[in-house]
Amino acid sequence: MFSKDLKDVRFLAEISRKIYYTQGVFLTNIFREVACGEMPTILLIRHGESQSNAGRATSCPESIELTDRGQKEAEFVAREIRKSYPSLDLIVTSSYTRAKDTAQWTERLFRDRGVPTKTWPVHEFTYLSTWGARNSTAEERRPAVLQYWEQSNPSVPDGPGAESFEHFIDRVKKVKEDLDTIRGTVAVFSHHQFICALLWLSEQSSLEINAQTMRDFRNFLDGHPIPNGAIVRVQFEDGGGRWHYEILTSHLSPLKGGGTDKDASLRPPKTPASARLSRAAN
Repeated sequence: MFSKDLKDVRFLAEISRKIYYTQGVFLTNIFREVACGEMPTILLIRHGESQSNAGRATSCPESIELTDRGQKEAEFVAREIRKSYPSLDLIVTSSYTRAKDTAQWTERLFRDRGVPTKTWPVHEFTYLSTWGARNSTAEERRPAVLQYWEQSNPSVPDGPGAESFEHFIDRVKKVKEDLDTIRGTVAVFSHHQFICALLWLSEQSSLEINAQTMRDFRNFLDGHPIPNGAIVRVQFEDGGGRWHYEILTSHLSPLKGGGTDKDASLRPPKTPASARLSRAAN
């Protein structure tokens, strides 16, 4: 689906980025990469804090904006990517406002490198039909969220405007197939449930979508909280294979009053299920 984007972008980005160097250095870098290769790296970034994440009432999942804190988180993400991944080849973003606004900070810092931005279907899993009907907070939506997961009907959407779990997983599968073919470094600005679905799928040898599968994913989601502005660094051998990943948050430490905040654990202590599910719906 997006493989051509990745192949074309990889070549063009290398040329536009390295043309700034002298010819000798330019050729040396090209030969080194051809001879040694680079381990593909995917940076899965959860958008900065949104109005919904902050507990405010919202009605349209697609157009929820960032808070002031979310803008700062987006800025720190951009600085971290520029510092640690200067050879970034492609920026991918969800079509949802909160993800696009987060990505814009990184786009600005890589504008001089000619790194392109693409919109892929990495938007959040919106499974509640009633969300767009009126303004509501995450707390007010909690009963509907709990009911949806308790029913665990993967093939039936909640109603108009909602996506079924089966369709959601199919969408994630197609994106993962393309990410498995990448070379170089790609930053994907997305959402908690979508990122978790990618990680969950990377651990499945085979998959049949049914009620138990849906419950298994919910348990994975509960066990892998990803803070707003966190970077999930994924690496694997060229050509696909098992994903190796870690959740990085140290770049956000200035927002916590400074200090040396260590990277988040992949499996921190669990919070009550109702709170986790409500938070994940944002």
